[in-house]
Amino acid sequence: MTATALFCGDVAFDVALRVAHHPAPDEKTHAFESLVSAGGVAANSAVACARQGVATALIADVGDDVLGAQATEFLAARGVDVKGVAPVPGMTAVSVCTLAGDGEKRLVYTSSVSQYPSPRRLRDADLDGVDWIHTSCLHPGAAAVLASRARAAGIRLSVDLEPLALAHGTEALAPVLDGAEVVFLNEQATAQLGDVDAFAAGHRVRSVVRTLGPRGAALTLGTRRVGVAPPPSASIVDTTGAGDCLAGVYVARRLSGADPAAALRAAVASATSACGHLGAQGGYPDREATDELVAQVPPAEREV
Repeated sequence: MTATALFCGDVAFDVALRVAHHPAPDEKTHAFESLVSAGGVAANSAVACARQGVATALIADVGDDVLGAQATEFLAARGVDVKGVAPVPGMTAVSVCTLAGDGEKRLVYTSSVSQYPSPRRLRDADLDGVDWIHTSCLHPGAAAVLASRARAAGIRLSVDLEPLALAHGTEALAPVLDGAEVVFLNEQATAQLGDVDAFAAGHRVRSVVRTLGPRGAALTLGTRRVGVAPPPSASIVDTTGAGDCLAGVYVARRLSGADPAAALRAAVASATSACGHLGAQGGYPDREATDELVAQVPPAEREV
């Protein structure tokens, strides 16, 4: 494998629909905008990274159905190396999101075989040439296999710590988290953890990035705590996949030589821009567009 960034986790087949209002029971309503794409936390972050011009690969399972094949083709068309995406018997996850004119969102998601690769696949995965690995923790045992290999090979590791993963408990997640380069937390995960400083110190996490919704994001790096504000945004259409975009761009910029604060400025700007479009990946910017967005906000950081 020649990729620089390797993403590991879930793949879904996404359907996003904009409607004037959500239908009442037994009511039919028409969507005035729709988007069909590959999705999932890992797949979204991989696309965001690839859009920044960084060689990016994905290791994941998809179902051996037509949706798995279409999702894989979609990701390949967006610059992701999909040699590590393998069909397995079963159904690919499906996510259907309806977004009403008042901004209310409703989401239906099916569990499936495309949640996370097996420990055996991760033990056999080729990590040659990989400089950074980004993974979720939804399946701690399998993720621990990848994290152990990353540590042994000296590959930087980042972890998307979703609220669902925290249901396993931080001790169960320790084999994945311990010594990670960066852990990404959304507002719900931050609330569940409580004392983020104690969490980072207890697991020897080098840095933590917390997303703050419309306020941007915050970085904790040792004793340094800074916040990054988003650029001006004309409108917020859909926040689906914004955190995935932020993580993917952050990884890309760190691999491109940016320091953590500069990488976070680019990541926040990209995620904010993505919220102006329907669907998780519909508005992920390329590197040039991200640079233009970053130029719209002062480089100064705020203490948080």
